[in-house]
Amino acid sequence: MSKNNKGKDVGIFEGLNIFDRHYIDEFIEKLVAGLNGNFEKEIREQIQKLKVEYKRDKQDAINTGITAKVEEKIKDWVCPRIPSWVNSDHLTILGVIAIFIVATGFILGFYNRIYLLLVVLGLFLNWFGDSFDGSLARYRKKTRPNYGYYIDHMVDAIVVIIFSLGLGISGFVRIDLALLFAIMYMALMIHVELVTFVQNKFKYSFGLIGPTEMRILGVFITIYMYLVPVEYFKIFYWHISQYDIAFLLGSIAMAVVLFFSILKKGIELDRVDKKRWKS
Repeated sequence: MSKNNKGKDVGIFEGLNIFDRHYIDEFIEKLVAGLNGNFEKEIREQIQKLKVEYKRDKQDAINTGITAKVEEKIKDWVCPRIPSWVNSDHLTILGVIAIFIVATGFILGFYNRIYLLLVVLGLFLNWFGDSFDGSLARYRKKTRPNYGYYIDHMVDAIVVIIFSLGLGISGFVRIDLALLFAIMYMALMIHVELVTFVQNKFKYSFGLIGPTEMRILGVFITIYMYLVPVEYFKIFYWHISQYDIAFLLGSIAMAVVLFFSILKKGIELDRVDKKRWKS
């Protein structure tokens, strides 16, 4: 809001003449711009409130996912209660076994939907193993930065491949679309890894969506699979199911996020590097 000579607020009403179409249009443009600006500011503030940031060994770990704060509270409660004979490697192995349970659930669930319950169980166990292995190591002060970083991210890649293959082999989703989904997800992972290497910041999420939110979404999709039969639609020469469409749209969404993330980070790093020219 700006002020006139008498000190009164004028803002978007400045120069408004209600009898002139030009001024009405200008007023509407200013009003929309103001609302958009406030809306964007509100979104940024809400994401900031959700943000969880901590030291992951020498890296700054950042998570702005919807469940980030709740998940950290769960970790704070669970880690002290995990038996001493269980270590972070056991939890990592549990996460890998769990994704095989997920893939099996998809494959068998296409023929008998009761097996889709294995998918829900597997996603929960995968979340527990993947989310708590590093947290347990940090709680017990037994971190292995190089080993942990390498194993954690190689396991993540293997998990995505097994998940996508199980889904593609099952019949719920075409194998090419399932692998496209895997490719886009791993492309996002590569982006995260490169940012970690360049700026020493490990970002768990893109906006409000992180791995935990993706698993929750997977549970809801699995429940839908259990309740609703597979339907096929003919589009041009292809016969595709509703799940093909869903995973195709998901892949496109990840491609859009990746494109803008690369653009934003590229501009940011370009400015950082060019500052050195002046010195």
